[in-house]
Amino acid sequence: MKKTKYIFLIMAGLLVLSSCEKFLDEPPRGMGIAKDVTEYNGLFNTISLMNLDLGISYYSYWKNDENLFIQQSYNSLLQMADLYANAISQSVINAFQYKDKVYRADEECAEWIQPYKQIYTYNLIANGVTDATGPETQKKYLEAEARVTRAYMHFLLAQWFAMPYNEATAATELAVPIVTKASTQDNNFTLATMEELYKFVTDEMETYCPQLEERTNHKRRVYKAAGYTMLGKVYWMMGKYDKAIAPLTKAKELLNGDSEVSFYDYNVVQTSYGYTEIGIMALAGTVIPVKLNSNEVLYLKQNALSYLSLYAAYFGTIVQYLKPEIYAMYDNNDLRRNLIVTAGMPQPYAGMPGAMVNLGVELPELYLMLAESEARAGSESNARSILQAYREKRMLTGHAAIPATVVSKNDLIRFCVDEQTREYVGTGHRWYNIRRLWDDPLFQDMKPITHSDGAATYTLQEAQLKMEIPETVLIWHEDWR
Repeated sequence: MKKTKYIFLIMAGLLVLSSCEKFLDEPPRGMGIAKDVTEYNGLFNTISLMNLDLGISYYSYWKNDENLFIQQSYNSLLQMADLYANAISQSVINAFQYKDKVYRADEECAEWIQPYKQIYTYNLIANGVTDATGPETQKKYLEAEARVTRAYMHFLLAQWFAMPYNEATAATELAVPIVTKASTQDNNFTLATMEELYKFVTDEMETYCPQLEERTNHKRRVYKAAGYTMLGKVYWMMGKYDKAIAPLTKAKELLNGDSEVSFYDYNVVQTSYGYTEIGIMALAGTVIPVKLNSNEVLYLKQNALSYLSLYAAYFGTIVQYLKPEIYAMYDNNDLRRNLIVTAGMPQPYAGMPGAMVNLGVELPELYLMLAESEARAGSESNARSILQAYREKRMLTGHAAIPATVVSKNDLIRFCVDEQTREYVGTGHRWYNIRRLWDDPLFQDMKPITHSDGAATYTLQEAQLKMEIPETVLIWHEDWR
């Protein structure tokens, strides 16, 4: 057994201060120390923070009920697992089949390890930069960025290993540990309650978002508009839509006139393709931008699933398909449908939009969260205006208007949620809506949530809205069982 000790399994190799040049020769045990503001700034640019490398082990992705497996899917998944010399295919199947236990007993969990690795580095910065040499203004920017991103990583962990937020049970329902020290020597961690965790996340973000830099030149760095979008996303996922409106509106206002952030206008992008379904090779090569180059990305926390989609498409080993009923959500004038491949496929294939999953925040997400929050608050005219501006970039010219069938407030809320599915098809985004809306009275007709592989149907139970903390972590924390 590998002794991947303690909660986040971050060994000496995690002291990746490779982007910085000057450090004390002998740092205290369990810690690495930067000395000036330039070195602390360099910590944000280390390889360990650039992406959120979960790969195929991003098991929450496979719980998304858009996915359709057929026998070919199972076969290709097993072949790919062999190709990459691992045995994670069974865990993917466990997630898809909504099993209580997803992880094998000997499996180290990327969804647990990688966020806590990054939290370690954010703690180094947050706890040390104020004592560094250099301009005070820059130190404040870096501390704010470290604290906001650290809070957001705790938020992501709660989406995977805790139940959806519920005010009635938040004081007693357990979530994940809150880690605020950069030390490999501590092992006395406790599971925070949902109330404690979300208070920590929102307090940190509320305090430090105003202190973020106005703008950065890199999509992997958090600036003010991205931070406020992240804060709004937290409140939105909590079901606190009234609280989500202010930070999301602030983010939208900050982005007005920002030349670095804009929607892709599908009417322009798809002109040369005749506004019809685009071939898979064209999608892979030109139409869907790399996330790092996308003008729609506010903050990039990328997980590459490309070997399940782009590479799979090239080599003919398609891993997953899209349920026909999800494909049917697009009408003939919806240009997003042209990104889903049907030609030569046994079922619609939405792997191309999901080739690079962004677990950060994006411009379409900001608009759609704000529109839904405004609709729920009763500001239907605001919601419609936001949706109209967004749909003009996604629908064929002349067809951006909200359908006449969307009449009531509840109609509008449901339409906002459907737009989220259509916008983020193939990316796993829908899974988070399943969690968020599980107890929402307006969406009880979405149940049962099921997966099918053509031979069997698997039904999601409430307890499976979170994943159990894996055995390779519990072995060090018996009191968490």
